[in-house]
Amino acid sequence: MNRYVVGVVAGVACASVWLTFSWLLGSFFWATALLLPLLALGGGFLLYRQFSQKFSSSQPVGAKSTNQKPSRERSKDSGRRNPEDSQSLAQQMIDQGRYSLLLRPQIAQSIPPKFLDRAQALLEEEMTLVPGGETIVGKGGDHSSDTPEYLDGRVVQVEGFYLDRYQVTNDQFLQFMEAGGYEQISLWDPEIVPALLDFVDATGQTGPRYWERGMYLHGQGNHPVVGICWYEAAAYARWVGKRLPTDPEWVKSGAWPVPLPGARPIQRKFPWGEAFDQNKCNLWGSGRGSTVPVDQFEDGMSVGGASQLIGNVWEWTSSRFGAWQSGTSPLVLDASMRSLRGGAFDTYFESQASCDFQSGDKAIARKRNVGFRCAIGLCDLIPDQSMQAEQSPAQVENHEDYAEVN
Repeated sequence: MNRYVVGVVAGVACASVWLTFSWLLGSFFWATALLLPLLALGGGFLLYRQFSQKFSSSQPVGAKSTNQKPSRERSKDSGRRNPEDSQSLAQQMIDQGRYSLLLRPQIAQSIPPKFLDRAQALLEEEMTLVPGGETIVGKGGDHSSDTPEYLDGRVVQVEGFYLDRYQVTNDQFLQFMEAGGYEQISLWDPEIVPALLDFVDATGQTGPRYWERGMYLHGQGNHPVVGICWYEAAAYARWVGKRLPTDPEWVKSGAWPVPLPGARPIQRKFPWGEAFDQNKCNLWGSGRGSTVPVDQFEDGMSVGGASQLIGNVWEWTSSRFGAWQSGTSPLVLDASMRSLRGGAFDTYFESQASCDFQSGDKAIARKRNVGFRCAIGLCDLIPDQSMQAEQSPAQVENHEDYAEVN
């Protein structure tokens, strides 16, 4: 802008000088002839000064620039691995409950051993190991008393895996939100990305449906998170380095099959046994009328140590609804339906709150009585003796006692 002003002023000055010379000499021709050499001399002088300044500030080709040296040093330092950075990142992931990510082979090789030990301890504390083996899925699915035992349900081989001991809580889901989980597109299934702006709470802010102003209700930090659809559950699971369990995995965790040589495995109807007991789970008959903290009803825990597989809230699995139905009663089902397991605080019929029963809902449904828990396969973790799918002596004894009763 200043250059334009200077140019205008210089032009006005030249015109004034030219008119003055014309008046003094009494001729426009001689005034122009006198002014042109003066302008040429002035322009040449200015060009010389500009060239001199540019030449003096430049450097010969190949000369080292002291001004660029700090920049090169910063670039060189940025390529080095800072041990403190990896430690602080590992600590942050542990604080966020993302310990399972540290135990993945791709990441574990760059994590200090003390953090791997801490992650391993958290894995064993927060998750239960379910050994590989056969389980029956879809048992009782065709509701016919005439169905022979060998046609009732499908025998499925399940690989060893870890399952969360508790349903994902409001506190845990808040960590996901504070870390920008709803903005990290890589965590979400591509088909749901256009609808992310619709996942808001009761006040229109991002979050589970029944939260307010981006926060869960007071005193419910340890309650299961609800009002989240299947896609939100799957995105959270990816963020913590886990996944949703499959239907066979969920059934195996609750029913805890006892393998028999040459026969179908024996399974529990409920995680605690064959007889229904409303004092061991949060269903309609328990009289609570809403969700409770995820660590209550310890008497209803599964053999492996998973709490509230029955009751409190229905749990999303990764399977489609009806995917494991009996072949004797095929149904034409909506592909957008996802499987739900376990019953909830408002489930009235005990038959709908067994290890065998499957319900389902639209993947985008955000209900007050639906939550989830996460799983991770043994094959996705670094090898470790404590991760081997071997039965402990207590589990073997429990299996033997159960076989004798039946």
